[in-house]
Amino acid sequence: MPAARTVRIVVAALAGTLVLALPAAVGADSSTTPTASNGEPVQVVTQYVETPTSFAWGAGAMFVGEGPSLPDYGPGGLVSVAGGVATPVPNGPTDVYGLAWYGNALYVSTGLTIIKLGGWTGTAFASDTTIYADPSPLFNGFSGIAFGPDGRLYAGLLLKEPEFDHTKDTYPLSEAVVSMKANGKDLEYVTRGVRQPFQMHFPAGSLYPYVSDLGQDEGAADTIPRDEIFVAKPGTNYGFPACVWMPSQAKACTKFNKPLIFLPPHASPMGISSIGKKLYVALYTGIGGAGPEVVTIPTKGGAPTPFVTGFSSPIIGLAVQDGYIYVGEQSGTIYRVRS
Repeated sequence: MPAARTVRIVVAALAGTLVLALPAAVGADSSTTPTASNGEPVQVVTQYVETPTSFAWGAGAMFVGEGPSLPDYGPGGLVSVAGGVATPVPNGPTDVYGLAWYGNALYVSTGLTIIKLGGWTGTAFASDTTIYADPSPLFNGFSGIAFGPDGRLYAGLLLKEPEFDHTKDTYPLSEAVVSMKANGKDLEYVTRGVRQPFQMHFPAGSLYPYVSDLGQDEGAADTIPRDEIFVAKPGTNYGFPACVWMPSQAKACTKFNKPLIFLPPHASPMGISSIGKKLYVALYTGIGGAGPEVVTIPTKGGAPTPFVTGFSSPIIGLAVQDGYIYVGEQSGTIYRVRS
């Protein structure tokens, strides 16, 4: 796997510290099933999903986005899940970074486009509309997406890999969170100065999305900055690349907004969701050598607490539905556990 930890990360590779030999899809036997700190059983929902990046529910169905293929993995795409079986959506998009259900339609981030799929029949979508296609290109692609209470669609922008790990991306739009109307019109900046926003989520009552963000990859061990979770309030600027929130950069960071939550370097926050005042975050690598783990963090900020551990491969997608936390292993198994 390449060393650059861009959002093609999750999809193509994660940091130099994450060069892993990934197994085939994990089985459901007790020797490989993760455990939850609350004692609830961790259940296998389905298997053999290629690099699950994102989840959405609508029209009585569960949908999972599959990221671009990794070595020895199949191509990305979109699947529906029912009865423990994941079924490819006919003529569905490939290389899915984010999903959002809104107004009886599924919105899909495929990198340079956002697609609206409508009229789910139980086996297929009746309509397929590209609401935004990057024409210039203005940026390197979209990452995760989410609808806000204002009815606008929010999206992260992918980092151009790997040459802008320490410098300003040269695309006209870059290192930012943007929003647009549900029809793809009126694209505008929300937050700037963020290296690698990946997934986002609106906790109950929040006007703004909480966004997982990956710090730099390259450099000496003591100069690699922490990963972050920030709140994308309009007009905020978190400083990248001039400020990466290292102690040595205290002066450079004084004029920028401070991220809400810091995580250790290369903890690698991926999927993010919440129940009440508690965030649930999938950490691809984990903290302190713990390996891939789901952690909880107060929505007001604070230290992460391990919640689900013992995964057999890195974890990426995470979402909450009906009181369950769903999480996808890169190796292809999707689990759920009651909160």
